[in-house]
Order: sequence, then C-alpha cells, then structure tokens
Amino acid sequence: MNGTNQTKGTHKQTSESLSSSLSANVANIKETFRSCDDFVYHQMDLNQKSVAVFYVSHLVNNQEISDLHKMLSSQEESLLNRTLHAADQINSIAELASEVLSGHTVIIVDGVSHAYSFQTKKTTGGAVREANSERTVRGPQEGFVEDLDTNLMLIRKRIRTPSLKIENTIIGTQTQTQVSVVYIEGIVNDDLVKEVHRRLAQINIDGILESQYIESMIKDSPKSPFPTIYSTERPDQVCGNLLEGKVAIMIDGTPFVLTAPTVFVEFLHAREDYYGSSLVATVLRWVRFLGMFVALILPAFYVAMTSFHQDLLQTSLLIRIAAHREELPYPVLVEGLFMVLTFELIREAGIRMPKSFGGAVITILGLVLIGQAAVQANIIGPVMMVVVSTTALVSFILPNYAFHQIIRLCGVPLLLLAGFFGFMGILVGLMFGLTHLVSLRSFEVPYLSPVSPARKEGWKDVFIRAPWWAMTTRPPGMGVANQYRESHSVSPVEKEER
Repeated sequence: MNGTNQTKGTHKQTSESLSSSLSANVANIKETFRSCDDFVYHQMDLNQKSVAVFYVSHLVNNQEISDLHKMLSSQEESLLNRTLHAADQINSIAELASEVLSGHTVIIVDGVSHAYSFQTKKTTGGAVREANSERTVRGPQEGFVEDLDTNLMLIRKRIRTPSLKIENTIIGTQTQTQVSVVYIEGIVNDDLVKEVHRRLAQINIDGILESQYIESMIKDSPKSPFPTIYSTERPDQVCGNLLEGKVAIMIDGTPFVLTAPTVFVEFLHAREDYYGSSLVATVLRWVRFLGMFVALILPAFYVAMTSFHQDLLQTSLLIRIAAHREELPYPVLVEGLFMVLTFELIREAGIRMPKSFGGAVITILGLVLIGQAAVQANIIGPVMMVVVSTTALVSFILPNYAFHQIIRLCGVPLLLLAGFFGFMGILVGLMFGLTHLVSLRSFEVPYLSPVSPARKEGWKDVFIRAPWWAMTTRPPGMGVANQYRESHSVSPVEKEER
C-alpha cells in the first residue's frame, strides 16, 4: 500500500506544469530526482539571466555539455534568445524528466514558464561489448564493461523513470572504489535498501578490485558454498531483477553486477527464457533441471550401481561391464576420481589458454583424447569414460557460471559417499544438501522460495514460464512494495472479471 501511494505521489508531482519561478521549478525537479546521485543540477548567469541546467551524467557527452555552455555564455542577449527558442520547448516536469532520462540537457530560465532541451546524448560506440559468460540467441547482446558510468548508462537507457534511484558510496581505504546501489522506488522494499546500505557500510577493507570482494562480505551464510547473491554481466538481467523489486550493486572496475535477494531457481533460469515462446522456455527449463541432476549424481550413480547394486543391472549389460573391467587395475571409485580430476585440470588449462587456441574446444577434445588413451591402456573402463564425459558436457547447460562450479564440485563428495555406502550414501548426501538449502536465506528471503515455503502464485515462473499476459504479479516472498506489474493495483474483483 505504501508503495502504491508513493508511486501515485510521484506521478502527480511529475505531471505538474513548469512555472515562471526558477526556484519553484528547481525544488520540484530536485524532489523528482531525489536519491539519484547521477542527476546533475547547477545554476549560472547568462547575460544577467539566472538559468538552471539539468542532465544525467552517465547519459550525456561531456564534450557536448562543455561546448553548449561555451556557446550559450558567449552569445549576446538577442542571439541567446534566438538560440533558446530554436531548441525544443518543454512545458511540464514529466516532459523534462523524460528528456533528461533520454540523454538531453534541459535549461530553465528564470521568469519563463517553459524549459529548453538540447541534444547531448552519449553514443555507446565501441565501448559496450557482448556478454561473454551469458550468451543468448535472441535478446539484447550488450554486456557490462569495467567502467561504472557506462554500466549505469546501460541501465538508465532501459529504465527511463525518475523512480530509478542510484545512490553512490565509496568503499576501500586505498582503492577508493565507487559503488552504486540501484533500485526502483515504489517497487522495492525500503527495508531491503536500508539493509543493503547497512551491510555495505560495515565493510572495512583497504581495496575492492572485483564484485566478489563485496559479495563475500555481505552475503548471508558466508561459509556456505552456494551463492546467495546473483552475479551477472547482462544489463537486461539486472533491469529484469530491478523490476521484480530487487536491489543491484554496481562496482567500478568490474563488468559483473550483484543483485539481491536471490533464490535457488533463479540460477536455473536463462534470460532468453523471457524472449521466446513460453512453451519452449518451459521445456528448456525442465532440460536444465535434468542437466543439473545429471551433472550432480551421474558419476556417483554409476559407481554405486557397479560397486553395490549389480543386481539392478540387466544381465547382458552386467556381463559386458564385467568383461571390460576384468583387466583394470583400480576399483571403479578410483577411476571416477581420476577422471573427474583430469577433467578439472583440463578445464582449468582451457580457461587460462589464449583465446586464439579455442579454450573450450581444447578442453573437450583434451578430455576425450586422454580418456580414449586411458581406455586403450586399460587404466579406466569405457563406460566410466562415457559417464564422466557426459557429465562434463551436461554441466555447461547451467546458465550461471558460479552455480555451475558449485554443482560440479558438489558431485565429488557424492561420488565418495557412493563409493563407500552405495545408494544410501547418495541419499544421505542429497538429504544433507537439501537441509542446508532450506536453511539458507538471501536478505531474509528463503533460498528455496517460492517452493519452500510453498507459494503457488509464484510457481508460474519456476517450473514453467507462463506467458507474459499471465504474469501480472511480481515473484512472491520478496516483500516488494508494489506486488503488481501493472501501472496500478488491480482489485480482486477486477482479477475475477478478467
């Protein structure tokens, strides 16, 4: 309710017409852009006329701002008047906010009841690159860069509203790194914003060189291997999270932006799910769920099956596996550990390898070639080679790299439990893992929400991806101020009528 009232109040304020009083206009505009630290305002005198200049620092070309100031300040009064009247005229605060958020510079002259807009928009040019770690076939291809101003510009150009707030702070006694807290007023829970600022204020370190420094210091359950803060280099991903009532933390010097709170299922969703057919996206989500379980338990399942539960295998398959293992010197558990370790070594080498050599291709080919050589040398069995290769390939289906790493590494303790205790070891390991996930929180939001605790209204974007016309509410459990995605709250009676 508070969020709805706040949104209506902002709309009323931005709809006001400009007056002839410069001080009154400045007061209304500053209130509209309250808590927007990238909003720039300054007053000056041009030929004995008091004027106010407004623009957003991340959206304008600084050279054009400088040229505009020189041009206006050097002209005579008659020429200045002609220059101003040749510019686009603005009559309301709403129009002014739209122009400023589009990268224009707006000038208000004292005694005049309208404003003047000048084109000073910054062009991205070649500064913006593609998101390398989160590629999509359909959808925006832009990715964040190491420059904070450029990253904020990428957010501003997608969400053009004064309700998008940017609050800056400095962290790091030596590096003096600029950190921006970004959220949408009227949607986000105010308590969440305060909690983010509180945790950032408690950081005491001499330098911040990457977003993971901050992530590890403000996350819930810092000893847990699972990420409770989402990290992405896609501007559209961050904007989508902001529209769901989350807070983004942007750090100068890194292309990876943090968003909080986050939940477990979010790491299995790709941004491309929202740009295509809901049916296709739903099928692909189930494929990712299957891929996660395959990457997690397939080697452990094979070890348990061949070591303890041979009676569950078909006789022909059991005879074939036994024939291949007759001359092998090591037990199946040692083979599994050897192949997993080999894959990790090759994968790490592929990451450090120069791009010109094709790191990912070399990783897969290296695994296949070494595995084939090990099979021919009777060091490992061919079935183990198939199992580990399949696991290695399937693990790349997970969209988030941090989550991909955790799932891959969690398969090692399950492999050990399977080698010593069989299926019972796998079940006990999964039970402890599930118990740990249930206990996690991300800024007071349950990590398994909306599955546990169960909120059926949120399942339309968990196991399935409902069409956009059906997703009229934001994800439940986040404590957002405005639960509805529509421009105004809809009563239950209106919902029934629809």
